[in-house]
Amino acid sequence: MTDPGRRRALADAFMIEFVGSTTWRAMLAVLEGAFPGLGMAAALSGRADEIRGMTDGLDRTASSKLGLPTWLDDAGMVFDLSAHLNARNAPRTPMRARPAQPRASRPYAGAFVIDTLDPLRYHRAVGGPRAPRDLPDDAALTAPSGMGEDDDSGVVIVANLTSAGVRVLDSLTLWRYAGRVVTDTLHEPSRPRTRARARRALRALRRVVVIDPDLGVGLCLQTDPGHAPRCLLAFGVDRADDAPPRFVRP
Repeated sequence: MTDPGRRRALADAFMIEFVGSTTWRAMLAVLEGAFPGLGMAAALSGRADEIRGMTDGLDRTASSKLGLPTWLDDAGMVFDLSAHLNARNAPRTPMRARPAQPRASRPYAGAFVIDTLDPLRYHRAVGGPRAPRDLPDDAALTAPSGMGEDDDSGVVIVANLTSAGVRVLDSLTLWRYAGRVVTDTLHEPSRPRTRARARRALRALRRVVVIDPDLGVGLCLQTDPGHAPRCLLAFGVDRADDAPPRFVRP
């Protein structure tokens, strides 16, 4: 990531692959509910080259648009939650102790959604992208016809980023946090067979989007060919502004 040319190439390749993917479309469905009335799906329905026109390179101005101090490390972008969390005094709350147990839903084949805040938040009654569908309690995250167990999938997680319980979020920390959310959602200790369901989902996971409606921030990650996670795209949403979100990339 210290080589500007290499950094641009990685970010370009990520955007070409990510924009228009099933995870991208699931993200648009979620954004319609997480930020109602802003027309997010329509604003972001373009091709990768059009989305690149809405993207800024990471600098001080772009960081301020996200509302989080942001910088680069070897794996992509890093985000500082210091203004929102005192990590030393805020113990991590186990997901099982929270009032509402999140459920996994699949809006499109190859992508699923987990809302840890409100399982109905991302549903939209009419128009726009199809709302995610609840998975039956015993259902595995079955792959569509023609896909094997090792094929790629993505997850869109709606959560407070502070629930990760750390001050600084780098790519690996974000990926591990997403893994915990997926595991806590899909694996029920009282139902041993759900352990295999969670393992399959984690093995197939290649893309992760974490959306924090309170901070108005979305963070997008993807694993590279060596299975290392990289955060190569983020966006900020201003509810007081009708403009589409501004994306930030390395």
